[in-house]
Amino acid sequence: MQKPSFLQAASCLILLTLIGCASTPQPPEHAVQADDSMLLPQVRTVQEAQWILDDYARYRQALDAVKNNDDLLPMQYLATQRAENALADAVRVQWLASLGNRGQWEMFAEQYNRLPERARTQNVRCYQDLMTITHSKTVSPLARELARSADNLPASCGQLITAAAFTGSLDGQDAWRRVWVALAYNKISEARALAQALGEPLPARLGGDPDGTNAGAASALSGIITPTARNAAGADERLAALEASGSLNAAQAAFAHGILGWSQARDLNMAGALRHFQAADLKALNDDQWQWYARAALRVQQWPTLDRVIAAMPPSLQKDPAWQYWRARALSAQQYTAQAQTLYQNAAASGRNFYAILAQEALNRALDVTNNAPSASAAQVEQILQDGAIDHALVLFQASLIDGDRDMRVAAGLQWRYAVRDYGEDALLAAAQLAYQRQFYEMAIYSAERTNHKLNFQLRYLAPFRDLTERYAGEVGVDPAWVYGLIRQESRFMIGAKSRVGASGLMQIMPATAQHIARNIGLESYDVNHMETNIQMGTWYLADINRSLGDEVLATAGYNAGPSRARRWQASVPLEGAIYAETIPFNETRDYVKKVMANSAYYAKLFGEQGTLKQRLGTVAAR
Repeated sequence: MQKPSFLQAASCLILLTLIGCASTPQPPEHAVQADDSMLLPQVRTVQEAQWILDDYARYRQALDAVKNNDDLLPMQYLATQRAENALADAVRVQWLASLGNRGQWEMFAEQYNRLPERARTQNVRCYQDLMTITHSKTVSPLARELARSADNLPASCGQLITAAAFTGSLDGQDAWRRVWVALAYNKISEARALAQALGEPLPARLGGDPDGTNAGAASALSGIITPTARNAAGADERLAALEASGSLNAAQAAFAHGILGWSQARDLNMAGALRHFQAADLKALNDDQWQWYARAALRVQQWPTLDRVIAAMPPSLQKDPAWQYWRARALSAQQYTAQAQTLYQNAAASGRNFYAILAQEALNRALDVTNNAPSASAAQVEQILQDGAIDHALVLFQASLIDGDRDMRVAAGLQWRYAVRDYGEDALLAAAQLAYQRQFYEMAIYSAERTNHKLNFQLRYLAPFRDLTERYAGEVGVDPAWVYGLIRQESRFMIGAKSRVGASGLMQIMPATAQHIARNIGLESYDVNHMETNIQMGTWYLADINRSLGDEVLATAGYNAGPSRARRWQASVPLEGAIYAETIPFNETRDYVKKVMANSAYYAKLFGEQGTLKQRLGTVAAR
């Protein structure tokens, strides 16, 4: 059956609020129909479409008012809400941050009590505890916990720690270490405020020689651990000189080593990183530092070191499928086969992520894309439509298609996620089916991905526009499964998607890149948001990068971060593709590459292609 055009589909979406469009594509059905009875945890009242659109306009006005510290409009907006919903929570969270920042505690307390527990962000919780200290001088467990943290925290949490320090309720060593952490994240004002609260103000000019005081040591450390200092030549030598002179105590020197190890690992100087990490205080490392310690050992394939590092990680990190897989690899390299098998099994059971796939392959298990749940019946889909929160999301989504309003589409997604958050697996699959029928593809994937036992791979790995995608992929010689893996990660099949940095369309093409592509393929005029044009341009650009870099993993990294960076991240020796991917310095690109390649493996299996993810990852050549 021929797919409806975008305009036909949009018209259908607007006209039919409560029923599916008959010409909308359906995913294949591979199982018998489920029983029509399906209980939802809560069914919200359906509102009038015009009220929902008017409410969205008030929502945008309220958010704009919050940015200007105007309390009237958010107060009025929240007063109009007929039920709890995602947009109301979003306004209240932003307003609470504004109220806390201004110390408007009476109004803050009233609104905080109305915010559902699970919507309370760390930023808002810190303001809540700061209010408590301000009024009663009572220091919460949260303040003490955060004082021990080596993480980059929101400003409100920094204020909370400082307020707790003024009461004298914090452990001195924890609090001074927190000063060092603030300096390492270049939060100089926060570090100064906390040192002042501890009774030893930092010198006006930082970076001088230590004078035997806590403040003097922190000042000397700033000459090593701030972003500018640690990236400048001579940071290693400065630390070595301070250690040799006895100017830093063991804790101060060990902290500095942890920061320099973290910094050098992200610069891919793994030998230097390992040297510093081995001299660091492991108890003072945060999760990101621990993971870069492991990546440093992984990149140079020091398997015994990698084994020891992962074994010493906090338990929450040890349970991450990435580190279960890599520890299994490290154990296997040391001939500890039984222990390795157990970890492979744990990683393989973690879901359908990058490392779950690699672990399954290590256990000689083929990727399974068999649906084990029946497709949702028409009655089940209709039942989902009776949930007012779902209807709210669909009204916003449908209007966003007509208006081309990206922010409205984002709001529709927020509302959809809110609606399905307590759905059981049958309801999630019915919601995914509904979203697919309405071409709300990103929410079809989101809903289908939330099931752990009842699986529908045609909904998890949608393949709309397949005729166009396969045609253009074939013309430039790239694997359609790879193209689909990339589109799924880039835009979740959102036609006309536009990022905050200006990338557009299904394949998220930047304006300058679009001009480059157009010149090369002979397009005198083009609309990068047009579905077919975007696929044509995106597949050509992906093929061009692949020809230049000669490798799907490198090309995937280059598509996200630029070909020159992808080359810069190559090692001086050939690297296993999975090792290259795991040691990409940019968090976004590292996550992107792993997800695109995992997606591609699933699409390849669904499309009947042969091969494994490990084969697809291959070996990245030396630079």
